[in-house]
Amino acid sequence: MEVVQASDLDAFEIVACPPGRLAELFRLRASVWIDQGADPAAFPGGEWREALDTRRRHWVALADGEVVAAASLSIHADLGDVHEAGAYRRYQIPEAGPIAAPDRVVVRRDWRGRNIVQRLLDAQDGAARAAGAILAVRQASRMLRPLLLRRGWRHHGPALADPRFPGEEFAVVSLVLQPG
Repeated sequence: MEVVQASDLDAFEIVACPPGRLAELFRLRASVWIDQGADPAAFPGGEWREALDTRRRHWVALADGEVVAAASLSIHADLGDVHEAGAYRRYQIPEAGPIAAPDRVVVRRDWRGRNIVQRLLDAQDGAARAAGAILAVRQASRMLRPLLLRRGWRHHGPALADPRFPGEEFAVVSLVLQPG
């Protein structure tokens, strides 16, 4: 693993993912999650690609032209349209929309600790607000949860277990984006 000098810590940029680089983003998702203990069999062809990805906005962090991190966001008319809506309804989260569903934040292990996640979360939150979303919901991993809570997200309780991620405990969290 290459050692990065302190002066190189911000040597990345966050950009909207060009359509021609989506396959790279999908491979990055799978490789990061497999590296964190996810079941490789859950990622056919070494990528995580979902039908909802065609409706999502995607961002990537580029370092020397290479994708080192990514995040996505979808906007929904109401909570019932959000992927895995049942996970949120368990906690009586408001149903009215528009609702933002930011997710799929991944950072290559060798690029962690460089403020990339903060900048990806800023992109997600800013785009959600610009789209007029009044609330954001997500299922957060143990690693992401403390950062989200410091940013004002509310913890509701555990999410349903996901067999693709043995041993991971996701939580349902939400953030009010527009005063109601």
